[in-house]
Formats: sequence, C-alpha cells, structure tokens
Amino acid sequence: MAKKPIHKIAKANALKGGWREQWRYAWLNTLAYMLRQPLATLLTVAVIAISITLPSFCYIVWKNVSQAAQQWYPAPLLTIYLVDKSLDEKGAEQTVAGLKQLDGVKSVNYLSREEAMIEFRNWSGFVTALDLLEENPLPGVAIITPKIDFQNSQSLINLPNKVGQLAGIEDVRMDDSWFTRLAALSGLIRQIAMVIGILMVMAVFLVIGNSIRLNIFARRDTINVMKLIGATDGFIMRPILNSPIILGFFGALLSLILFALLVWQLTGIVTQVTGVFGTTFHIQGFLWDEVLLVILIAAMIGWLQLNT
Repeated sequence: MAKKPIHKIAKANALKGGWREQWRYAWLNTLAYMLRQPLATLLTVAVIAISITLPSFCYIVWKNVSQAAQQWYPAPLLTIYLVDKSLDEKGAEQTVAGLKQLDGVKSVNYLSREEAMIEFRNWSGFVTALDLLEENPLPGVAIITPKIDFQNSQSLINLPNKVGQLAGIEDVRMDDSWFTRLAALSGLIRQIAMVIGILMVMAVFLVIGNSIRLNIFARRDTINVMKLIGATDGFIMRPILNSPIILGFFGALLSLILFALLVWQLTGIVTQVTGVFGTTFHIQGFLWDEVLLVILIAAMIGWLQLNT
C-alpha cells in the first residue's frame, strides 16, 4: 500500500490546526468583546433571563397545581344505577363482574336493591312512609373508583361511555364537579404559560438580534480594516455570531438562579398557608432534565437567531 506524500500530510495537519486556531480565536474574541462591555452584556443577559423565568414560573405553577389536586382532592367516583327491575340478583352480579373487567376501574362497591333500601331507611327518617310502599322503588347501585392514572386524564371522561354500554345499566353519573373545575383551572394556567412562553421567545429573538446588529455597528471600523487585509467574511463574522449562543447560555443560567429564588420565596408562603389548614405541601421545582432542557432551549434560540 502506497504511503501518502509527506507534504500532503503536513498540509492536512496545517489546515486542521488552522481551523482549530480560527475557532479558538473566534470564541476568545467573543468573550473578550463581551467583557469589554460588561454593562451592555449584563443587561442583555438579564433581559434574556427574565424572559425565560416568566414562562418557567408559570409552568411550575401549573405543575404544582396538578400535584396539589392529586394530593388533596378525593378520587372522582362513578355511580351506576341498575334501574331495570327485570334484572335479578344473578344478572346484577354479572354486570358488576363486567364492570370490574373494564380498563381503568380500580374497585366496584355494589349495593343491591335490598341493601339500598336498608341504608335509605337508616338515614332518611321516613321509616313509616317506606313501610307503606308495596314494592322497593330503589335500584341497585354500583360505585366505581377509577385507577389513579385515569383520574386526571381524558380517559376519565370516556369511562362513563364504556360503562353505559354494558347490559342492565340505565344511568351513569360521575361526581366530577371538582374535576371539571380543576381541569378548567389547569388548562387556563397551561394556556397562559404557553402564551407567555411564545411572547418571551419572541422577545429573546429581538434582544439577541438587536445585540448582533449593535455588535456589528460597534465593530464596523475593525471589519473594514480586516476586509482590506483580505480576511474572509466567515473569519470576520464568526466572533460576532458566537455571541448569541453565549448570551443564551448565560441567560439560561441566570434565569435558573432567579427561578430558584422565586421557588424559595413561594415555598415559605405556601408552607405558612398550608400550616393554617393543618396540612403540608412541598413545592416541586425543576428536575435535572428540565434544567438541562431550559439551558438547551436558550442556547438553541441563540443558534436559530444566528442562522436567521
């Protein structure tokens, strides 16, 4: 096998080293320029940090509202009335067995017509009036407790339709008043977070774009001189175009610090309020994967602005 000429290997190494030196020069030049203008750099990073902190805080509020709902609110229950009087006890037991086999059903508590009448007599106070009835007017009742993963999802809304398709079931009612209100509140917070997030991303784009334009304007004399001595456009613009990534990265770090301070302040308030009600609730902040996602999104915004 023929060996490559020595001069070609040396040329390849020189080109590789040249690119390495150019990238090193570009990043060091970017950092040096930002350090020469600390106030402008700090203000830009602060604006980016605030723009990221607002939607992040709304996301955490929505996340903790959902967590509080699972901790404090009771599980929604489905009440099934076996109104069909032709359904005997054996048929009712078969219907209950079918309910237990449905996906999303955790447990089924069944009361026969006789048991429902006994319970009604015990707490209603109409014992004399009930004795005058010729037959038991109360239907059999089955109370379904959904599984945990069905209690905060669209599956809970679809579960009554599945239950109503079984034979012998005439009426299905779901105690979901709290669930409907909570779903509406969670949806509202989620929509607010999305709108604020979109607006803040647009603000970050504008801030970084304006920073690039000001950077180019401040370096116009240097750019003209470098063009006169034969520097390429890529070599000239590389230090300028590296700044959005750095600004996005440090803006994300500062936003995480601000976010931690907000969560710390909110934790004290929530602890005081829950103490009055005799309960406990711990604010859940960002997980490590969410922290990395925030940093990645901020850097990607800078990179996208760089390409536009």
